[in-house]
Amino acid sequence: MPTVRVELSPGRTHEQKREYVERVTRLTAEVLNCPVESIDVMFVEIPSYDWARAGKFFGQPPADVAE
Repeated sequence: MPTVRVELSPGRTHEQKREYVERVTRLTAEVLNCPVESIDVMFVEIPSYDWARAGKFFGQPPADVAE
């Protein structure tokens, strides 16, 4: 059972995610030769204040987020 985990920043619409899920599911089934019913896709949205590159965060946490 393939599981595709997509980590991304928030901001995509449900429609964009729906289209992605449909496409990646078809491609996964084709390449890995498995039924689409066995494929899971999950999105993990990571806010910019929890995402860093080269030692620097992309954003600052909002005031209501404990540091």
